Parts: sequence; structure tokens; C-alpha cells
Amino acid sequence: MGWFNGDVPKMSKLHKAFAAEGIFSGDVSYLFVPDNPAYEGSVRMLFDENDHPVEAKSLAGMDPHRAARCRWRRCYKIVSLLHTDRRRSFFMRAAMRIVPGNENECPILYELVDEFVGSVGKCIIKRLILDRGFIDGAKIGYCKLTHGIDILMPLKKNMDLYKDALGLLKSPDVKFLEVPRSAPRPIAPARLPQSPENIRRREAKRQKTLAKLKAKEPAPAPEKTLVKSEAAGIQGFTSFDTCPVPLNVIINRETYADGHQDIWMFLDTRPFENPQDPLERREEYHLRTDIEEGHRQLKCFWDLTEFTSRAFSLVVNQVIFVALAYNLLQLYRKRQGRKELNRRTLPRIYNQLLPSASFIIIYCQNRFALFTTSEYTKILLTRAKNIQDKILRKTLRLEREMVQELNSPRPP
Repeated sequence: MGWFNGDVPKMSKLHKAFAAEGIFSGDVSYLFVPDNPAYEGSVRMLFDENDHPVEAKSLAGMDPHRAARCRWRRCYKIVSLLHTDRRRSFFMRAAMRIVPGNENECPILYELVDEFVGSVGKCIIKRLILDRGFIDGAKIGYCKLTHGIDILMPLKKNMDLYKDALGLLKSPDVKFLEVPRSAPRPIAPARLPQSPENIRRREAKRQKTLAKLKAKEPAPAPEKTLVKSEAAGIQGFTSFDTCPVPLNVIINRETYADGHQDIWMFLDTRPFENPQDPLERREEYHLRTDIEEGHRQLKCFWDLTEFTSRAFSLVVNQVIFVALAYNLLQLYRKRQGRKELNRRTLPRIYNQLLPSASFIIIYCQNRFALFTTSEYTKILLTRAKNIQDKILRKTLRLEREMVQELNSPRPP
């Protein structure tokens, strides 16, 4: 892990693997293993049906059906420092640490940031997008003052900073801007025009059935129908006592059809420079959720948990080298301009990226040679006339024999 978090970033920097935007994100993921205590350093924890950790004492107050779906699982925890750009053209693991599943991830992530900056220098990480689980006022201020890193993360509702911003909502200086709705993505045709007629009829019938089923669906409840999304920004908060730098708050307000509103907020150490900044910061935070697709690809299609040993050192070896291979493929796709492959599975990526070629095989006296079409054509055209005639006669004979042998490969 020390090598992956130190020497590998240095080499990645030499190969210009880090985008100039400097957008990084912190993430925590659980790595599940068989329930065998011989897995060194692993722990058993209680998880719900969505693999989120649950406190055992909270089972008594939980809905019985939901509590029945909770189960104990043995796991490790992976704390990662991820890197991407605004176009989401790649997802790279810049630093990782594997620890027991019950360790606190907050100090570990900031240690990874220190290690990374110590390896590659400042100005590589310019923006760090985190979850609310990494809220630490002293560390937020340290990253801003020492490393020049601006941090964006959600606020908890029980924080004084959240309550102070909530109290300023009615101030005339707080102006909400409506979040523009993105246009729906066009749906590609389900079948190509050259498909057989029976397939086109079947697809048309299926689309009619889907339309009828959709028309029968009840309208969504008013309390779940989003009408409008807005964002506003307030600067210069100093009520976070442990944070030595002033903080800015992005207030997000969601209005629903029944009239009720949901409010949630971000804190940001980067000051606002124009009125549109709150909308841009809101959109910027969505980069962190989009990275989840990279997690899914890594965990589901890269044999991340195919451990051949229960020793912690070999578990770490498996995870680190799989992550390194993933990074190298991401770097290759970035250089090739194939960002559309980021959401493809590994077999599909192989089909798209691996080189392919056709060869003509010539056999003679228990030996063979491979020639490309152009090489074989050059050989034929540079032979003497009598040799060309001999090759032509033999080729015509083989063609006649192939036609006779393969005219009806299956009996009627």
C-alpha cells in the first residue's frame, strides 16, 4: 500500500495521468469475504439489504421486515482517493488503504491526502469532493491552508453551521436560482431497420404492450413529484469552531407538488466568484456519485475478491494489483479517446480495444507461415510467370473441391 500510494503516483504524474482540473473524491467501500475467522484482520459486521452497516442495537426499533433482511457479514474496508475530470472520461484510484471493516475512515482519508501530496507535490489535488462522513473541521482547514485544496461536502443537519444557514434563509440577500432541468436523452431505436420482418413486428407489439402498461400506472403521489429545484449561496461562515478557515454554504431547496420543501446543504472552502456558482457547485458534487459506476466495474468485473489466501498481505496484494491494472486500462482509454468504454464490462472492453488482424496461412512440409493479405499478394505478383500459373491452377482446383465438398454440409 505504501508503494501504491507513493511510487505509483510519481510515475503516473510523469505520464500525465492527472487532469489539470485536479478533481479528486474520497470514498469508502466494504470488501466482503467468506465468514471465516482465518481471514487475517477481517471483522464481522451487521449490514442491511443494501449492504449498509447497521448498529446491532438498532434492530429492536427497526421495521420487522427490514430487520429480517439484515445479516452478519465478514469484511474489510477500502478507503480510496479517486480522480476524475468534469467530462467523466476516466476514473482512477490515486491512493488506497485496506483496513478492518470497523475502523474509522475519516482520519485514514486525510492521511492518504497527505501521502499523495507528499509524493507528487501540491496543485495536483485542487478540488476534493467528500461525503458527510469525512467532516472534520481541523482537517478541512489543514487541507485548505497547507495543501491549497478546496473541499466540497454535504452538511449534517445537527451542525451549528447548518442551523445558522437555515436561519438566514429569509434574508433578502439570499437569492435562490432555479436549477435548469436537463433535456431527456434520446432513446435509440430498439431494432435496426434491416432486421428481419418477424423481429420488427415482435418489437412493435412489445412497444405497444409497454405503452399500455405505462398508461395504466397510477400517477405519482404529489409528495413525491418534484416541481422545482433551487440553489443559493451564503459566504463567510465562522461558526464551525474547529475549522480555522471561513466556510461557504450552498443551500439546495426542492419543492414538491403538495407544497412541501426539502432543504439540504453543502459546505465549500472555495469562495463564490459569480452568481451562478451555487448551481455549478451543486452540479460538481454529482461527480462523486457518478464515480460509483467505476466502483461497480472494479468490484463486479475485475475479480477483486478472488482471494487465494487468507493472509492479509496477500489480500492487500490482490486488491492493489487489480486496482493498478484498472488504472492502467483507464489511462490507455484516456489516451485513445475512448471514454465511452468507461461504463462497459471488461469482456466488452477487450472486444473493443484488443488488436485484431487476419492472416493467410501457408503450409509446406510440416511447416507453416503467416502472411497478411498484402504480403501474400506481393509474393504472388513477384513470382515468375510459370510459378504464378502453377499457383493459379492449384487454387482453382482447391476452389472446385471446396465447392463440391461443402455444397450441402447438412443432409436434407
